[in-house]
Amino acid sequence: MLMARVLVLLLVFAVSARATTAPPPSDAEADRRFLRECCANTSNSAVCYDSLLRSAGSFDGNHVKVAIAAGAGAFVRLHGFYHELRRLQRTGTGAGRAADMALGPCVTIASMVLQTEGDWLASLRRLETAAGRRRGEQAKSDLFNAQFRIGAVGSAATGCTDDLESCGEAVLASPVGKKVAAIVRNVDLYSVIAQELVINGITLLT
Repeated sequence: MLMARVLVLLLVFAVSARATTAPPPSDAEADRRFLRECCANTSNSAVCYDSLLRSAGSFDGNHVKVAIAAGAGAFVRLHGFYHELRRLQRTGTGAGRAADMALGPCVTIASMVLQTEGDWLASLRRLETAAGRRRGEQAKSDLFNAQFRIGAVGSAATGCTDDLESCGEAVLASPVGKKVAAIVRNVDLYSVIAQELVINGITLLT
């Protein structure tokens, strides 16, 4: 009888322990939590999280790697915008000669910003390690360049909207104007998120 009561108590204890002891979080859960924390400090946390979720397992708790992935996405979108502008140069905007001519500066500036992608990436790569973030003036310069160059991605796009707007409201209201404006908003959104990840996520060490 005593043995039976002991067995019952042991069984109750085992069941209770299983019910109250949560399993440790998986690596995937930890990766998602880290990404969510990083994106929480951006102006559009949902877009930030959703766009980077596929790469969450590669960040290893490193804020710089998150910023690199986000910035790469912004540059990809600027590449797409640049190629669309080049296409419009060949086919014409259909919104008049002034609008066609306004594409010239847009293409030039976008091309110039795209050429800085390698320097931007090199700056952030140097900041990936603690040693790189301790390099004094070099680290400060790398952080400034990373912030400035990724911000220029959005500026290159929004500047194009300003150029088209200077041609008159009818140009922006045209099908091409609306399409360009939509692409610009997308490029700018991802550029802002990437810049915020650099500014809010990367801390230099002394």
